[in-house]
Amino acid sequence: MAEQQTANPTEVEKGISIFLDVFRRADKNDDGFISWEEFVSYCADGVMGKEELQALFDDIDSHNTNNIDTEELCTYFAQHLGEFREVFSLLEDLNKKTTNVLYTTSKVYKESNRIDKFITRFIMREIIYQMSALQRPMEAASDILDTQAREERDDIKPLEVEDVIKKPSASGIVPGRVVRRAKRQVSAPGSLGEGTGVMNSQVDRLSKLIDRLERKVNFDGFRDEEVIHGEDDTLLLVNREFTVTQDKLDEFQANLRAYVDVTQGFRGCLNVSVRDLRDSNTFSLYEIWTSEEKQAQNCDNEAFKTLMDQASEQSKNSMKIPGSWWKREI
Repeated sequence: MAEQQTANPTEVEKGISIFLDVFRRADKNDDGFISWEEFVSYCADGVMGKEELQALFDDIDSHNTNNIDTEELCTYFAQHLGEFREVFSLLEDLNKKTTNVLYTTSKVYKESNRIDKFITRFIMREIIYQMSALQRPMEAASDILDTQAREERDDIKPLEVEDVIKKPSASGIVPGRVVRRAKRQVSAPGSLGEGTGVMNSQVDRLSKLIDRLERKVNFDGFRDEEVIHGEDDTLLLVNREFTVTQDKLDEFQANLRAYVDVTQGFRGCLNVSVRDLRDSNTFSLYEIWTSEEKQAQNCDNEAFKTLMDQASEQSKNSMKIPGSWWKREI
């Protein structure tokens, strides 16, 4: 197997680092490379033919590995951005600033008075409107360019994703039923009005997580249930939050990965996942256990003790949930 080439976000120039996010969304199976199938799944636009996309794939694949790594993707598009480079630079700043503002707002909103809460909601609606107003001309221009491209060569048969990916595979490239349903809903005429392109983008980003969960969580079984006290099986949901100083960030992330690896193999753990709040050095750890006893036993391992020593600030919350909500065998 070829050695993975991974670009360090800190080494990517401003306006180009956004393609690291493009790479992450295209790399559906998280193996650190974009395969031909993943490239088609992400890039097929109903205009380009198979030969054209194959030639583009080969141009980007400068290492000739039949896979695209982060360095190749960033290098290729850095040469072709032109005036869009400044737009991507502004988007990068906007993304970071918006994330920080939303995080700060979430911390103070609950304790604000009703007038301040109204002002916050009003401002956020106006921001959404301004973003939608900016999105409309971009979508219109994109549609016009697509139409012009189709008219240029009517002899080319556009490559569709289904031409390459015939059925769902273990790689998870084809979205699950929840994702397909969400895409149909946000794409339906008049379903959400403005901003459907943004919603589709968010659906794509969540597709991998949803594909994992929809095979485990009983989405279709939520209903009013009458149970006898003491006879209802329950599971334990545990949430821990860590805030880490910058100088310990790399070490903490390494210890966190080690803890997750150990916990995933611990009998009684049904699921463990991590959320990293961008630009805040804050991590949320979620675990689902068959019992409190099993969760307590896991706290005795060295990986857990090392992890707890790394955090400069931490909190823990837990709650029991009905066992019938979880499909996976216990």
